[in-house]
Amino acid sequence: MTVLGVVAALLAAALSNSRAGVRAAGVGLTPRHVVKTYIRAVPGTVAASGHGVIVIHIAVAGGYHIQSHHPLESFLIPASAKLLPSAGLVFSAAHYPRATTIPVSTQITRRGKLSVYEGRFNITVPFKALDTATVGRREITAQLTYQACNDQSCLMPQTVRLGTFLRITPARGITPATSPGKTPRAVAVTHVAKGGAGPVHTSNGGAAVAMEIQKINARPYQVSPIHEPVWRLILFALLGGLILNVMPCVLPVIPLKVLAMVQQAHGSRPRAVLHALVFAAGIVSLFLILAVAMGIYRAATGQALTYGMQFQHPWFLIAIALVVLALALSMLGVWTIQPPRSLYAINTSGGGLAGAYGTGLLATILASSCSAPFLGIMLAWALLEPTWIVALFFALIGIGMAWPYVLLAAFPAWLDRIPHAGRWSGLLKEALGLVMVGVAVYLLLSTEDRAQIVAGFGLAVILAMVCWGWGRLPDGNMGGRQIWTIRCGFVGAGIIAGTLFVGWMGGIRGVANSPAAARVNDPHSRTFQVNRWQAVTLGRMDAALAAGHPVLVDFGAPWCINCKFIKATVLDAPAVRKVCARTGTVLLGADIDRPFPKALWLKLGGRALPYLAILSPHRPLSPEILRDLYTQRDVIRDIHAAAR
Repeated sequence: MTVLGVVAALLAAALSNSRAGVRAAGVGLTPRHVVKTYIRAVPGTVAASGHGVIVIHIAVAGGYHIQSHHPLESFLIPASAKLLPSAGLVFSAAHYPRATTIPVSTQITRRGKLSVYEGRFNITVPFKALDTATVGRREITAQLTYQACNDQSCLMPQTVRLGTFLRITPARGITPATSPGKTPRAVAVTHVAKGGAGPVHTSNGGAAVAMEIQKINARPYQVSPIHEPVWRLILFALLGGLILNVMPCVLPVIPLKVLAMVQQAHGSRPRAVLHALVFAAGIVSLFLILAVAMGIYRAATGQALTYGMQFQHPWFLIAIALVVLALALSMLGVWTIQPPRSLYAINTSGGGLAGAYGTGLLATILASSCSAPFLGIMLAWALLEPTWIVALFFALIGIGMAWPYVLLAAFPAWLDRIPHAGRWSGLLKEALGLVMVGVAVYLLLSTEDRAQIVAGFGLAVILAMVCWGWGRLPDGNMGGRQIWTIRCGFVGAGIIAGTLFVGWMGGIRGVANSPAAARVNDPHSRTFQVNRWQAVTLGRMDAALAAGHPVLVDFGAPWCINCKFIKATVLDAPAVRKVCARTGTVLLGADIDRPFPKALWLKLGGRALPYLAILSPHRPLSPEILRDLYTQRDVIRDIHAAAR
């Protein structure tokens, strides 16, 4: 632009501001009425050597906007926030929200568009209290400059001073910036989101990890909040539950569902519907139990809720693997449970109601390790609400998952095409039993380390011996007392053998807290490589961003089948890896079973898996988030956006 052009632009801006001032005065509207501001420190009390963030809340009246921090024309006034010096405090550079681009007449700007902020948003400034900071209450002052405009004109630029108070307490060793269980809430673009990483539990050098978690909690990441109407969230819950039936996480229970359909094919419709309703009741009831248990856990610990959190415990994985193995051995004909004669009256042609209910329970347990499309959005909102809302939405997930079976039972037209039972159905049952054995092996191998795997396989061998003794040793010619003596003897021997084995292994708690389970990467590691998977650390993430590289953080867990599926089919796909190499993207894996990755996951709004965050070196605190099942196109699009 020539000197004459610059002068003309400045004159146009001045005339526009003058007209806007007259117009505003004519209707009683001033810049202070258009832009409301409020400032606070998060947290309000910080120990010397602690960290925090100053949050400037801004609300722009409808129909108006303010210029962004980087306006598209040089004559426009950028939004700017600056903290005035305060002894003992070090303020970092201000972090601004993502701007919105709006079209305007080319008579206003040469480009025909503006980069603006609208509605409610935050500007954040991280700070650190030095060891030398004076203890006590002090005032923090920020200077905010902005210019408000509407689609016709601009108001006069404003520079305002905002003040808040911060209390500094003495340092006591490594003092967290927040009290346990009260981590600073994640600052979002339009509101302050609820939740946090919860208390920090450390062991085996966990002080370093605790410090990294404190740094993460103090960062004002700007993750877009959930702004969906309730009716849409209800629809997401129902659709998410429906789609769970075909998700990789539910594949382990599909053999049981196939058998249930085969068994229902030639039974009476009323009994088939009853069977399906009981199966559905098993699904819904366990979702409700899970919701209540999570509410109790949150009330007792103060930690944020996460979907599938039960799979983070080795004993739970081992227990579920043993249940699946017992079912597999039953399908293989190794053992059976004969219900009391009084229950035969309510048996359906496909088996007892207790079996249908148990199958529903198992389907729900295995489904709760990962979320399906639509569920991530709903869970991110519902899990921050009161327990009764969590229970309501979990019940909706269960209804969405269960209703197809009730519908098929009521209208089994296509099931009628299944041939009558014969040798083929017996072979199918045995083949599916072998599949279930593979599922049990997979679950055992999903535990953390060798000690846990050995414990799981040892208990599996003991359980298999008990099932074999239960089903194969009793003879049909034996009397009932003799049969039950043999069975009770094997069950008792199995309980004793299992107890002794677990004790020899150091107990389930000892296995869960074994050195390998607690081992983490050096949280201070700053070495990184482009387009190669490495474990996430704060130092590695910051170093890559500082060097100008986009960073992709894949949050998962050893027990999350969906996570492994999407990593193999999307993140490691040649097209995606080619884009990563071309853009210099750094790939970091985050296992949420470990303290630091879980804290980062929660800080970025994670509540269910799979979860992907793509951070830009130009906007390091405004990551792009992909939930549930996403495509190669989604990842490539967000990587390109982060690299720009």
